Amino acid sequence: MRDFLLLLMGFLITLNAFSQSDTEFWFAGPENESDNGLRDRPLYIRVATFTSSATITLSQPARPEFTPITVNVPANSTYTFDLYNPNDLTEVIETKPQNQVLNYGLKLTSTSPITAYYEQSSLSNPDIFTLKGRNALGTRFIVPFQKTYYNSQRSDIGGTKYSWFVVVATEDNTHVTIKPTVAIEGHAANIPFTITLNKGQTYACRSIGQSPEEHAAGTLITSDKPIAVTVNDDSVCQCQSCTNIGPDLIGDQIISYDVFGKEYIVVKGYFTQSGSSQSADHVYVFADSANTAISINGTYVATINNSGEFYTYNFGDENAIYLSASKPVEVFHMSGYNQQPAGAVIPPIECTGSNEIVFTRSSVSGSQFGLILFTRSGNQGSFSVNPSTFSISASNFQTVPGTADEWVYARLGNMSGVIPNTAYRISNSSGLFHLGVLYGNSSSNSRYGFFSNFASVNLGPDRTICFGDSTYLDAGAGRESYEWSTGETTSAIWVKDADTFWVHVTENLCNLYDTIVISYYPNTPVNLGPDVGICEGQTATFNAGAGYINYLWTPGNIQTQTYTTGTAGTYTVTVQDENGCHYSDTIQLSVHPLPTPKPIKHN
Repeated sequence: MRDFLLLLMGFLITLNAFSQSDTEFWFAGPENESDNGLRDRPLYIRVATFTSSATITLSQPARPEFTPITVNVPANSTYTFDLYNPNDLTEVIETKPQNQVLNYGLKLTSTSPITAYYEQSSLSNPDIFTLKGRNALGTRFIVPFQKTYYNSQRSDIGGTKYSWFVVVATEDNTHVTIKPTVAIEGHAANIPFTITLNKGQTYACRSIGQSPEEHAAGTLITSDKPIAVTVNDDSVCQCQSCTNIGPDLIGDQIISYDVFGKEYIVVKGYFTQSGSSQSADHVYVFADSANTAISINGTYVATINNSGEFYTYNFGDENAIYLSASKPVEVFHMSGYNQQPAGAVIPPIECTGSNEIVFTRSSVSGSQFGLILFTRSGNQGSFSVNPSTFSISASNFQTVPGTADEWVYARLGNMSGVIPNTAYRISNSSGLFHLGVLYGNSSSNSRYGFFSNFASVNLGPDRTICFGDSTYLDAGAGRESYEWSTGETTSAIWVKDADTFWVHVTENLCNLYDTIVISYYPNTPVNLGPDVGICEGQTATFNAGAGYINYLWTPGNIQTQTYTTGTAGTYTVTVQDENGCHYSDTIQLSVHPLPTPKPIKHN
C-alpha cells in the first residue's frame, strides 16, 4: 500500500494550497439540451478562497465580445459568477453545435490560490464540474463515459438527449487528434481525425444515439499543446423513456494520462435502482495500456486487454472498495441520491491529499447533503471544522476493505448543519485526507464532484515560452521539503532557460518527483538597423520586416509594418509573432539642418 490518504466523493469543496487549488483554470462548457430553458439553466461558477484574499477574473480569450468580469474576494470567503443573471450567457458558453470550432472556452485566473467549480444548476438536471487547474491540462486523454444508462428520449422533457465531450485549447495553433471508439456525429468509429484550435477555442463531439452502447467511452484524445476536456451525459436514466424517475445530468472535467494512478478508494453514495433499495453505483475503470490487471480489495478480477477498454464494477452491500491496477488507470464513478444519478472522475490515492480543505455548499433547497472522507488509520481523531456547525469524530470512521486496516473512511449523510454559501474549513493535524460531497434527493436530483488532489506532484505539461520570458514552476505549498534541479528549496521557482527541470518533494514518508521540459519558440527578433540621419525637409522610412501579426510604433501608436517620419527623435517598434511572442527594437533619427548659403562677392 502506498503511504497516504483518501479519495472520495465530493461536491463543492476546495482543497489546500497543494491540492486542487490553483491560480488558473480552463474549462469548456458542456451542452445540455433545454426544455424551454428548464434543463440547462442557470449556470454558475463558484469559487472559494483560503487564508488570502484574491482578485479573480473570468474571461473568454477567443471571444473579445465577452467583457472580462473581475471581482475581489476576501480571505475565507466564497463568490458566485452568475452566468444567467442579469444576462443569460448560456448560448455563448455551452459548446454547440457539435463538430464545429467555436470561441466559447472559459478562463479563470486569480492572484491567490482558489478552488472553483462549474455548476449546471437546473432543478431537474443538475451536476457540478470541478475545475482541476493544472491537473486538468495535458496532451493525452481517455474519455470516461458510463456505459450502463440511457440518455432520455422522454417527450415531456424536450425529447432526445445525448452524451458529449468538449475540448478547449490553452494555446494558439493547437492540433487535436480524436479517435472515437464509436461513431459520433460527423465521424466514423476508430478513424482518427484532427482539428486545429487557437487559444480559448472549443470543439464538441456528440453521440449519435442514446443507448449505452453508443456512448464514446474510451475515446482517445491527443494534442501537441495542453488542452482541457469536459464530459457530460445529458438526462441519464435506466431506460430511454422512463417515467417513474427523473433523468439527471452526469458530467465532470476529466484528467490527463499524466495524472492517472494505480490505487484508488471509491466510497458508495446513496444511489438506488428504481423501485428497489439495491445500490445502483457503478465504477468504470479505463486503461491506456494493454494487459492492465485490475484488483478489488486485493483480489484479481479482470484484465483490460487494450487501450481505451474498460472494466465495470457494480456496488452491492459494501460501502467502500480499494481498487488497484498493474498500470495507470482512470476511474469514473456513477453515484447519486435515490434514483437520481450524478458522476465524477475519481482521484488516485498514491501520495495525494490535503491537510486542509475549504468547501462551500450552494443554496439548493430541499436537498440532502453529505460528506465522505478517508484518511490513513490513526488520523481519524484529528479533524477540526470551522465554523463549527458540525463535527467530524473518530467514531464516524470504518476500515476500508482490502487495505489491511491502513485506511479508514467516513460516510456522513443527510447533514443538516452545513449552511449554504459559507466557506467551511476542514483540517487534520495528524496527516493528509480526501474529502468530497454528494447531495440531492428524489425531487431535486444529484450533484457529485471532487476537489481532491489528483496528483502527487504535478508541474503540469511541458511548456514552450518566448525567448527572454520567465515561467513559474509550482510544486504545491505545504509539503515537508523541496529540492529542485536548480538547487532551490522553495515550493515554487521562476525559470527562464530552455531546459529540463525536476523537483523532489517529501511528504509523510513519500518521495515524490516530477519533471518538466521548458523550450523556446523560434526566436524572431525585430531589427530596425543602424540609426539614421537625414537632412531637414527629408523623410525616413523605418521597416520592421514582414511576417509578424501585429506592429506598434511609438510615439504615434502606428500599427503598420513601416513608419515614415521627418521628425528627429527615438522610435520604438514592438511586434508580435504567430506564437504570441513580443520583440522590440529602437532606432534614432537625426535631422541635420541645411547649410546656410554663403553670399557671392562680385569684383
